[in-house]
Amino acid sequence: MDLATKEFYDDFWPRFVPIYDETKKYMLETLTERQIGRALDAGCGHGICSVILSEMAEQVVSVDVSSDSLATARQQAQRFGRDNIEFHHQDLQELDTNLGPFDLVWCWGVAMMAPDPMKVMRNLMAVTKPGGTVYLGLYLKTWLSPVHEGVRHFCRAYMDTPARRKLVGGFFTGLTKVACALKGQEINRRADNVSIQAQVEDWYYPPYKTFYSIEEIVALFERNGFKAECIQDRLGRMKSATIFVIRATKNA
Repeated sequence: MDLATKEFYDDFWPRFVPIYDETKKYMLETLTERQIGRALDAGCGHGICSVILSEMAEQVVSVDVSSDSLATARQQAQRFGRDNIEFHHQDLQELDTNLGPFDLVWCWGVAMMAPDPMKVMRNLMAVTKPGGTVYLGLYLKTWLSPVHEGVRHFCRAYMDTPARRKLVGGFFTGLTKVACALKGQEINRRADNVSIQAQVEDWYYPPYKTFYSIEEIVALFERNGFKAECIQDRLGRMKSATIFVIRATKNA
């Protein structure tokens, strides 16, 4: 099991549960499906996406490497009165394929945080039933990705105490406010996120992070019997720090 990622998100998601209404709005804008048989929330984290999927699916299976995140996700299921979600403590790199097959797989901003993202993606393809669909969000590779990685490694090596994390969060929050003010934009916080500090921590402190091009992920799916397209190419306001989303349907 990926213990480093488990440890990070054991601490992170119980503190930073996203906003339900904004998360639901985004998911409804992203998902084509409205009635789903079985759905997999691959890397469920806080559990809000699992709750929203459960409103459209007959059954949701939620998997995460972080036991404390799963506890938070169970709390969200109870909070919203959803009883058609089952939770499993598993590393997606070693996903039990017997949990499938699934009509829909949702994996938003998770696969690229594993030591071996390709293994995660292959497992997601394996548990998708013919005719089923995968929604996969990954970090976009840009010319500034090595810079982001350099900052992340510095933060983890030298700024990884509660006080120093707060300092890093405050610095980037201030920088963001100034940049947005100069551009006449609203503060650069995703609508579903609770704070800029949460975004900064999730960007610069996870133990693993891999960036991809849209073309290589589309090609990966198509080599494995899927029809794939990019449905969202830049979700972040910063062009160098953004996620793209692939929708891939498995050939029947």
